[in-house]
Amino acid sequence: MNRALTALALALLLVTACSTPPEPPTPAPTAPAAAASNPFGLKWDGYQHPPRYDADIGAYAGGATFHDIVWCAVEPEQGAKEWSLDDRVVTGLLAVRYHVMLRIRIGTCWATGDPADPKPRAAASRPPSDIAAYQAFVEDLVRRYAAMGVHQYAIENEIDAANFWADDPATYGAVGRAGAEAVRRADPTAVVADPGLSSSSYGIAVAHDYDLRTRPDDALRIYAAYYARRGAGRFPPAADTPALRAAFESPAGRRAVAAHQAVRDLDENGVFDVYQLHYYDPWALLPEILDYVKRNLPATTTVEAWEVGTFWPGPDYDEKAHGTETAKLVVTLLAAGVRRVVYLPLYYRPNAIAANETWRGLYGADDRPRPAKTVFDQLRQHTATGQWQPLGKPGVTGGAVDLGNRTAFVVWSADGAVVPLAFGEPVGAAEVVDLPSGEPRIWGSGPLQVGPEPLLVTLSTPFDRAKRWLESP
Repeated sequence: MNRALTALALALLLVTACSTPPEPPTPAPTAPAAAASNPFGLKWDGYQHPPRYDADIGAYAGGATFHDIVWCAVEPEQGAKEWSLDDRVVTGLLAVRYHVMLRIRIGTCWATGDPADPKPRAAASRPPSDIAAYQAFVEDLVRRYAAMGVHQYAIENEIDAANFWADDPATYGAVGRAGAEAVRRADPTAVVADPGLSSSSYGIAVAHDYDLRTRPDDALRIYAAYYARRGAGRFPPAADTPALRAAFESPAGRRAVAAHQAVRDLDENGVFDVYQLHYYDPWALLPEILDYVKRNLPATTTVEAWEVGTFWPGPDYDEKAHGTETAKLVVTLLAAGVRRVVYLPLYYRPNAIAANETWRGLYGADDRPRPAKTVFDQLRQHTATGQWQPLGKPGVTGGAVDLGNRTAFVVWSADGAVVPLAFGEPVGAAEVVDLPSGEPRIWGSGPLQVGPEPLLVTLSTPFDRAKRWLESP
């Protein structure tokens, strides 16, 4: 997320500091009964949300969601901690049987040697003035929520964005190491994630990684394609190598590249267990971005997409195309081995997030489900219990899902042309769901005609046989 996303993130992550918190609940002595784990998660306002979304939230039980806890909000005066608001959110998320992931942020106050921010939950973080005090707070937090059943934590959020990390990104390294160490001391079973980097930063970071001296054409190509929809709000346009070099040297460019390097150094040195991916940009560039993400990661480090959605500002927004892109984005992530996919946001409320919608919800301001919601629901309903693998078939792309004695796959043509997909043996009747419409039909014989719109196919054939048929010449 870049600077423009501040309002969106904060509206989802907090109630304003002037709100009167309810009476603190008694923390649950044990975690609620766990729902079957699945990779599909949602992000909504954990502090308050319209009851009409309860059924949608409940349907994704077993998926993941996250919540940010800010030291300066919990302990606005040294020695006086107030956990009640965060307790209410966390117990609420656990009650609907989600896998809860907590991002631990510092904020700005006495703990950083600064005046207190009037909106502590919205404040950017600075390095702590006393690293031992910081670790003590992290340990206190982790012990508290581990007792409730939370065992996954991230240290800070999007250090490339000044509205989340107010200091030089290079200063994050000591905080990341100290935070990860404190989490593991308090909960040896905990999984620790890096801070994540804003989706908007990946275009310039990957272009910089390509190096203008060795791969100038690739650097220019990905930079132009990545920001075609976003425009020049954060990074300047670049039509040639001098302009791209100037973008790298701009204040925003230098900060983004430095933040990526700081996080990569920690990830590559095994400080974190999870690489936290945030992605709202062109799905077609995602394989290239994932190659960059996974390069030099330790084999034990997993990639999880804590924030996934679609950035699409302006009047040319097309909800059907948004649905199609959502299918291709989510399937590309899962087929590449990304373990969790949390869609953000579930819904949009005018002025609560921003005056105009740019990060497109599964529901719009009219509370009507969009095609992207149909897509996400269909993928969860048909594939949540399976294991994803990439689909290696010339002319088409997508992913295949091992459901034991059944198989599902999502497929679309690689270049937009219609490709007849024929099996080497009869497969019997299969259900085909057209995405993003969600309309089902039965496919019984003859080739399956695959075009640019994704098809979700489920058949009663064991995975090994079905995948072999799918990938046969």
